[in-house]
Amino acid sequence: MVGTGFAGGSHVEALRRVPGVEVAALAGSSDERARAAAGRLGVPAAAGDYRTLLADASIDAVHNCTPNDLHHEVTSAALEAGKHVLAEKPLAMDAAETADLVGRAERAGTVTGVCFNYRHYPLVAEARAMLADGRAGRPHLIRGAYLQDWLLDAADWNWRLQSERSGASRAIGDIGSHWMDLLQHVTGGRIARVYARLGRLHEERLRPAGPSQTFDRGGGADAERVAVDTEDFATVLFELDGGCPGVFTVSQVTPGKRNGLTFEIDAGAVSLAWDQEHPNALRIGRRDRPNEVLVRDPALLSPSAAALAHYPAGHEEGWPDGLKNLFLDFYAAVDAHGSGAPHESSVATFADAHRITCAVEAILESHREGRWVEVGAGG
Repeated sequence: MVGTGFAGGSHVEALRRVPGVEVAALAGSSDERARAAAGRLGVPAAAGDYRTLLADASIDAVHNCTPNDLHHEVTSAALEAGKHVLAEKPLAMDAAETADLVGRAERAGTVTGVCFNYRHYPLVAEARAMLADGRAGRPHLIRGAYLQDWLLDAADWNWRLQSERSGASRAIGDIGSHWMDLLQHVTGGRIARVYARLGRLHEERLRPAGPSQTFDRGGGADAERVAVDTEDFATVLFELDGGCPGVFTVSQVTPGKRNGLTFEIDAGAVSLAWDQEHPNALRIGRRDRPNEVLVRDPALLSPSAAALAHYPAGHEEGWPDGLKNLFLDFYAAVDAHGSGAPHESSVATFADAHRITCAVEAILESHREGRWVEVGAGG
């Protein structure tokens, strides 16, 4: 595990529920931070330099949970060392870097994937199956949002507010990327063109003198006032490659929304609606008979969706379970790679993540130029 923050800790905890996988070591930005995180998470070894772990032949796979500006460096080095790599999103800082990693992964020939974890909920898989097999009909209109409030106050601070570390986009790049990947995964389409408006609630924020973790509350008498150059919120019109139009909104400054990822897909037979904060239900809207709420019950789901439900109906599963499902899939691919057995994975590929980065860059261009922008050839 490379990275000691929220993502790294979440990965360690979820991996403990994946049979056959041992979290052998953790690397951080310093020996002190790595040792502290390893002690807190119960990881047996720690290093202040991730290269120490890459040189260890007993390490089979690397999870890259570093800040965005280190994604390309760490992932490239892990691929060069012949490791399987599961990278946190975004895959890298821009489309040039993500395209480079796609090529490196192809040449390395190891198993790779990106943590777009919302793909791996049972009811998401059910919505995907209903669209794929025609039960839902053909999509003709899409709506959605990803809303949070953890950066609502000017005193709230995190490294993601620094564009030199997080990239040119924040709200779109951080959480909008999740929404776009999820929508493309569920529908099987690709976002082909976009028209976007971005905005900021705070032109300046208060940066604390010490380190901060994701979702920490800000403040402190020693805070420094600094300018912010990335967006707090955005609205995006889009069209899929098949012509279906849609709109989604992202925000990190919406009071009362903790992790409000939603989608609604209107299709010819039914509409499908899902809410990540209530993930064990899929609302199926009908015109000619009563609407339906399909609950997360393995006995009622399609085989692909039932495979992601590990407990009986009423025994609710949520965010950590979706992450576990991602890891189960990834390490099944690792096992298949070693044995030569076939395996069909639903984990986002480096190419999938590259296309999302192309879409993010098209959204930024649309906002700057005030026009529709085609998602580039790489997307």
